[in-house]
Amino acid sequence: MKVYPQAAGRLEQQHSPPEDCMMTLVSRAHFQPYMSRPVALEKMGLSFLVDDDLAVDCVAERIWRSGSGVLARASGIRTNTTWASANSRVHEQAAAPITRVTLARLLDLGSSSTNSSNNNNANANINTTRESALLLHAELPKRLARRVKAIQKLPFIVGVNPHIRGIYQLYLDSFETLSNLPEPDDNDSTKLFTTTLKDLVASHTDVIPRLAKGFKECGKYMSKEDAAEFLDGMIYSRIAIRVLAEHHLALQDPIPGYIGVLNTSLSPTSLLKQTADYVQELCEINYGIAPEFELTGHLDTRITYISNHLEYIFMEILKNANRATVEHFVKLRQSGAVSRTESFPPPIQITVARGPDDVTIRFRDRGGGIPPDEMSRVFEYSYTTVPKSELDTDLSIFSSQSRQAMQAGVGGPIAGLGFGLPMSRIYAKYFGGSLELKSVGGHGLDVFLRVPNISRSDNKHII
Repeated sequence: MKVYPQAAGRLEQQHSPPEDCMMTLVSRAHFQPYMSRPVALEKMGLSFLVDDDLAVDCVAERIWRSGSGVLARASGIRTNTTWASANSRVHEQAAAPITRVTLARLLDLGSSSTNSSNNNNANANINTTRESALLLHAELPKRLARRVKAIQKLPFIVGVNPHIRGIYQLYLDSFETLSNLPEPDDNDSTKLFTTTLKDLVASHTDVIPRLAKGFKECGKYMSKEDAAEFLDGMIYSRIAIRVLAEHHLALQDPIPGYIGVLNTSLSPTSLLKQTADYVQELCEINYGIAPEFELTGHLDTRITYISNHLEYIFMEILKNANRATVEHFVKLRQSGAVSRTESFPPPIQITVARGPDDVTIRFRDRGGGIPPDEMSRVFEYSYTTVPKSELDTDLSIFSSQSRQAMQAGVGGPIAGLGFGLPMSRIYAKYFGGSLELKSVGGHGLDVFLRVPNISRSDNKHII
């Protein structure tokens, strides 16, 4: 196997490659002298054309560790001063302090936009949009840079996984795109920033499923604790970035009842009915039967919250409840514990309870519960109840098409990849809520979701 260094541009004489730079590799150790000098390689502006995967690994690992990015490709590795410069900007932005944005500030920004729109005060609306754009222009590159750095710190074999590598490149490209935009201090630059941001938000839609697939393939090379810490950081950061970006985009076209992305009159009951009907329909398609659902409690409750977040949590809980209820019911019928003349599984009971500052929703199913030895694992990213045969053939309750439709608002299909409950808990906790499970072995499961009612005076929860 050989490595052939070629000039990738004009080289200064003092940076000319050493005489022994062309060599035959017989092992990783043989290549160690070159692996230990990634910065020198960058300064020389060398391109490495490799004809062997081991050579790719040898060169790429040191480049990866140096922070130059995931440059391993099927045709080889390339590193040059452009990448070094880009990585320098990443380091600088990642080290900069993040401006914490409170929900109260988002509501204030959105209120100005909504009120100015209603009053046909175009100048006030423009100023609000510009203020939001200036905030994001300064803030988003720092947050993207921190994710780039976090991925660079992953073990090499994880970082070069095609899914993880693609996410890395996406974040790096997004960082470069936003960093190179002019400051949005006039109408034209603000419009350019907003248009660019809209495209970037769309390009990040499938980050979560790609992340899930990547860690499903190579997560074994990290401890569960390290993997969970990385994934928690990625998802928390993603939520913050998307809330800020989508709030800005929503300000451009105000919707009655909304302040940016915040629904100021969200009815949990209506959203529960809508979600439950949808899951029930999919369950019937997949199994031929589906449990009914019963809604009780403070059904007239309204809160201020982000609809997509709540819809995702509802969908995940109800999907699990439907699957468990139907499969447990079928087992009971087959065993004779339930009469074969019994046509329908027991209903899923949903109770809405309104408190002074929050809403608690209990989901109760009779799906057999979760075994005690599995309860401690339900919030692990690798945990899933979807059988492997269904993952392979995609015959689960959510086929690729239905899953895509269901989860488009929060990042693509992830059923069976072990991310559903962990992500639901993160969404619940992000604004100060909680998600807890109580299992009654052999009978069923109670899920308690607590959701805070976001208010204009909310300076506690920061993004």
